Amino acid sequence: MLKAFYPGPLEERSLVHLDREETHHLFHVLRATRGEKVILLNGHGYYAEGHIHETQGIVIDGVHFAESSKITLCPALLKNKAMDFLIREATAIGVAKIIPIYTQNSEVKIQNVAEKQMHWNHIAREACKQSGNPYLPFIEMPRKLKDLACSMPVFVSALRGNPKNIFHYQSEIKNNPIAILVGPEGDFSEREYQYFEQSNFHFIHLGRYVLRAETAALYLLSVIDCCLRTAHP
Repeated sequence: MLKAFYPGPLEERSLVHLDREETHHLFHVLRATRGEKVILLNGHGYYAEGHIHETQGIVIDGVHFAESSKITLCPALLKNKAMDFLIREATAIGVAKIIPIYTQNSEVKIQNVAEKQMHWNHIAREACKQSGNPYLPFIEMPRKLKDLACSMPVFVSALRGNPKNIFHYQSEIKNNPIAILVGPEGDFSEREYQYFEQSNFHFIHLGRYVLRAETAALYLLSVIDCCLRTAHP
């Protein structure tokens, strides 16, 4: 079914009009026509079923609400294509927030942070439409690792530090909002591992093989999503 992003209020039997970008995509790229069914996503958990009106507006037939994700993803900054891919796929799987992290072994340098954040938000918005996820994750400005002050449990995808299987923490995952921290291709530094130990972060391993950073993040998101769905079918 056709999908469009509409950040305004969704009310049954109302007629809404999309912004210029969404209107162009729906009617000129996807060639939507009068009477076709459309799913509207507002990025805050609400989604509406509607149909296209003769004025190129959309009449809302029904409104629904979905439960939000409990996961904050904190990936080390990756190179352009890898970071874009991670944000796109993480949005499709479902995260509440994404906080890019500067790490000692990351080689990525961002010249214009505000422009990059806007780019990432655009990718996440398109991923919401593609996947049907009604929640647009909030993507924060990149921050230093020492500024990652979390009141929630933090799980670190680690190659050292006596990591445990993620299922060892299954009850904690089911009952709390959590953060996932994934390092760069060169892994975290010795100093960063010391910081994790002092901060009582949980070290976890992801199986038999060493994964690329973006693959590790998506693998972990998928496993945790499975844990949560087992708790709430």
